[in-house]
Amino acid sequence: MIFFSHMFTMDQQNLLVIAPHPDDEVLGCGGLIHRIKSSGGKVYVLFLTLGTTADYSKRGISTSLSRGKEIIKVMKFLDVDDYDIAFPGNKYHLKLDSLPSLEIIDMIEKKSKVSINKIRPTVIATTQITDYNQDHRAAAKSTIAALRPAPHDLKLFIPLVLGYEFAANSWNIINPQSPNFYISLQKKDLSAKIKAMDLYKSQTRAGSHTRSSTTIKSLAKLRGAQCGSFAAEAYYCYRFYL
Repeated sequence: MIFFSHMFTMDQQNLLVIAPHPDDEVLGCGGLIHRIKSSGGKVYVLFLTLGTTADYSKRGISTSLSRGKEIIKVMKFLDVDDYDIAFPGNKYHLKLDSLPSLEIIDMIEKKSKVSINKIRPTVIATTQITDYNQDHRAAAKSTIAALRPAPHDLKLFIPLVLGYEFAANSWNIINPQSPNFYISLQKKDLSAKIKAMDLYKSQTRAGSHTRSSTTIKSLAKLRGAQCGSFAAEAYYCYRFYL
């Protein structure tokens, strides 16, 4: 298990978050985003898709227009340095697994304005390969492929690659990846994460839902108890290079 607190210098980090859909970045690593930004580091978010979604809310739908407006509010609140939407519209929303992986890889590596080649991140956080959601698996696999190792003088090497978790990650037909990497959170970090999720009004739910503030806080407190801190975010570490 890797626990980063004092040994990880947040002000020197340049984080790129790969989010299949808007709100994944907050659910998975909203605390890490807040810690890096409040310390003086940089954060970028690459949303792979944005579209209209039928759901189980009272309205029964969340539109791409409303979700686009939510993105603007959340990115401003978290003080994200820049973000991009790789494949906007309904053609690939919730259908990333139907998109050739090469197109996703190219967007992550070089085509997006927040691509690896353009922002040169020190940390990349993506979804987990064992996630139940097909879009999340597609995003994780493409990210891992984009980060294939090569001599450092030929290709930028990202030393830290993380897979972030959701409360629903354990729901799967295959064994989920057990967290082995923890980011400690203070009260202000957890509060910022919950506030950012609240700004995704079309996606926030109440009670014991996996996207409720109660569940977000409960998971953070559980992960904190596992590493002896007030709260924490847990990740699966794909690569940690010293």
